[in-house]
Amino acid sequence: MSELNIYQRINAVMKDVDYVKKDKAVSGGGANYKAVTHDQAVAVIRSALVKHGIVIQPVQKHGEFLQMRDLNAQPVAIKMGLYSGSYDVHFVNMDKPDERSTVSVEAHANDNGDKAPGKAMTYAVKTAILKQFTLETGEDDESRNESFDVNYINEDQQRQLYNLLCDGNGNYTQKGIKISQAYRFANLHEIKVKKFDQILEAAS
Repeated sequence: MSELNIYQRINAVMKDVDYVKKDKAVSGGGANYKAVTHDQAVAVIRSALVKHGIVIQPVQKHGEFLQMRDLNAQPVAIKMGLYSGSYDVHFVNMDKPDERSTVSVEAHANDNGDKAPGKAMTYAVKTAILKQFTLETGEDDESRNESFDVNYINEDQQRQLYNLLCDGNGNYTQKGIKISQAYRFANLHEIKVKKFDQILEAAS
């Protein structure tokens, strides 16, 4: 039996998993964006939960339909029912079931059938997972990795590009402007090392 308490186990999971990629395109009401689904969050974290002995136990505290589906409503039919639920999502130490960390979540869900209550609980569990383990979410693995790259070109490399991209007054030439826009940098010291060869080739 592991002697780790629930917070030590949560910390161990956080060491194993730190990122969930957004996997669902959402549109409606004039908005278009990407979101993390419940299945994606579970897929990313499940093995770490099993490894470190944490069980997720969602408990519904309250639930009600704020608006019932009514196709005969006047003057406009109500095609989607709106459900609201409140949940305590427990993260339980499997070796000491009385020891747990709890995330309380309010969730809402629309559905044109009978699935709104289940959708609300699914949303609550997903939200609790993301918050409990402080999981970063994003749309692009490559851009995420780019954000952690802090290796910038040195002064010699800056001078090489300066001679190719700037005029005698230190301003970008027309070529310099095009290249800075193409590679998304304002100043030469902002250029990452891994982009240097590409920019040098374009500038030569």
